[in-house]
Amino acid sequence: MDKMEWQTAWVHECSDFSTLPFKMAELTEMIQMTLNVSGNAVRFELSNLYGDKDIVFDEVSFSTDEKFHVKHRVCFDGKKAVVIKKGTTIITDSLDFVIQSGMKIFLKLVSNRSQKYMDFANTYDTSMTNAVIVRKANTSPSLRRTIDARRGWFCLSKVEVLSDYQAKVISIIGDSLVEMGYISDSLMALLYKQFPGKVVVLNYGISGQRMLNDAPQDEPLFATFGVKTRKTLPKVLQNKPSLVLMFAGLNDLILPVFSKEAQKQLVKVQELFTEVEHICEQIKMGKSQFMLSTVTPFEIGHTREIHTSMVEQNIRTRIKLNELLQQKYKNELLNTAELVEDNSLRLLKQYDLGDHMHVNKAAGEIIAQSMFEKVAAAVALD
Repeated sequence: MDKMEWQTAWVHECSDFSTLPFKMAELTEMIQMTLNVSGNAVRFELSNLYGDKDIVFDEVSFSTDEKFHVKHRVCFDGKKAVVIKKGTTIITDSLDFVIQSGMKIFLKLVSNRSQKYMDFANTYDTSMTNAVIVRKANTSPSLRRTIDARRGWFCLSKVEVLSDYQAKVISIIGDSLVEMGYISDSLMALLYKQFPGKVVVLNYGISGQRMLNDAPQDEPLFATFGVKTRKTLPKVLQNKPSLVLMFAGLNDLILPVFSKEAQKQLVKVQELFTEVEHICEQIKMGKSQFMLSTVTPFEIGHTREIHTSMVEQNIRTRIKLNELLQQKYKNELLNTAELVEDNSLRLLKQYDLGDHMHVNKAAGEIIAQSMFEKVAAAVALD
């Protein structure tokens, strides 16, 4: 038997919402996570990287029941009131509890005081991860299971399980296509069902993330989009993933339509392709395998008036970039775009979330099924 070590079992990256903080007089939030690691103890990473003041949770509780009929207090440094200093993350005290692969666990965080929350995460696909926020302390919120509405939470970014078996790690990086969960959670569900206890899928997606530039600063919403993809790599590679999957490049082409700052950062095909090469080399240097997706199709708006020459140029850039990726990365490429586009290379209606930019749950399942065997083989799952 191997020695007991802390295994990262769940990750969902928190975004920087310091330009659009959530101010709550009171708070109860509950997060559901699905784990695929068995072990004898669990602990949680809580994040306040972007806050300008310390965050205090008067109660943090753990349960395997979303109604919390049986709950266990989670402490930090031996104290029941959990304080996260501004600009930091903490790891809670270890909670002795038998965790089984495939188990859904629930964490409830309660605050009785007025605070601003700036570390924010969310999902749209609630099958594997789910959450609810209520602006009242000491209440019992109920989870809603949907696939087309944002379910957000604050400050929780990682779960670790004390285990004597190190599962294979698959980390997914990129933009909202990853963060929203349609692709990542669909893949997770397939892998966890077929390979219980053998693999974990970690979600490092940040909505709006670009490859060549950090978040635009001309509007508060755009400023929440985070740093460019290459800057997330050190954190991703810390977990020594067997495989890194990358879905990126869409926002380099879309954001110039909305952001005046991004309009000055129009990208060229070769610039994007060179950045892909750099990121793939960095992953290889970190001793991990990589796979990458082609850039999925997009349109802006519902009328021809929005289809400016810049938009049409960026659509052509997408198509040309995908051609270059197919030429160089035949073995590593996931031709996601091909699965969801029509003969004119536009997003098929049945796979459109409704904004002509994001794929829906049906598309996520098709994409996950298409990559399942290739991913399983890459990390030697059997």
